[in-house]
Amino acid sequence: MNTFLVRAVSAIVVAAIFIAAILYSRISYGIAMIVVVTGAVYEFQNISRPARRADSHEQGTNIALVLTVLCVFLSWALNFKYKFADTAILLPAVLFFYFVRELFVKSETPFEEIAWNILPFIYIVLPVMLLHYLYFAKGELFALSILVLIWVYDSFCYIWGSLIGRTKLFERISPKKTIEGLLGGLITTLTLAFFYDRIQAALSARYGFHTTAYTSTQWMAIGFVTLVFATFGDLVESQLKRSLHIKDSGSILPGHGGFLDRLDALFLAIPFATITIWCIDEIPAWLG
Repeated sequence: MNTFLVRAVSAIVVAAIFIAAILYSRISYGIAMIVVVTGAVYEFQNISRPARRADSHEQGTNIALVLTVLCVFLSWALNFKYKFADTAILLPAVLFFYFVRELFVKSETPFEEIAWNILPFIYIVLPVMLLHYLYFAKGELFALSILVLIWVYDSFCYIWGSLIGRTKLFERISPKKTIEGLLGGLITTLTLAFFYDRIQAALSARYGFHTTAYTSTQWMAIGFVTLVFATFGDLVESQLKRSLHIKDSGSILPGHGGFLDRLDALFLAIPFATITIWCIDEIPAWLG
């Protein structure tokens, strides 16, 4: 119970800070994203150190952090006017920078180093760039709603798994996760998603938040895809930690570990949520 309380209090505090930053202003949102993504990339660089070239860590970490701040900031700035310019132009330039850099570094395994260097930008930075798109194109309340779906799902998977979990979901990768916990979290969160259209409309009318209206059915579809890939995101990070023989990516968040541990579901969920939203927006127009 003590562990549960620590985990719950930590989650509530972090969620409150995030919610305030997202809803207060575009500047506070941008600052929060820079802090979180920089922290996650730093953790990734730190935990991947044993698997990389011995002399590449310190310089590589500094370069990665500088490029991360630039990417997240410029992505935030570009989205004021140019949708997807950050992911279509900015991110490829950063990724291919590492191919050029490796020409000037003496390494017997240059392409392994390239892979390790570009992985955090694909795995961590790209999803946040897509979250920027949702924030600016769909509204701050809409972007927050996607994050709330993931947070609620994660919390109820933990609660239901603790109460009735018996059947292991993916024991080789994450022995504590259960099918009962997953189904309980999925049903509970999709029930919330069903009422999202009314909740968002009420909050928008009362407080003036910007959002994009979707029906209950559309929110159920968005929610289902988001939650399925949130599960995969959690498992992928567990697989990463197992491959590096570590328990947590960091210790900054009591009861949760590091930034990567807390945000792992988001990294896979956001890209697939974005493409689902895009399909909902565009396919009806194609069909006439």
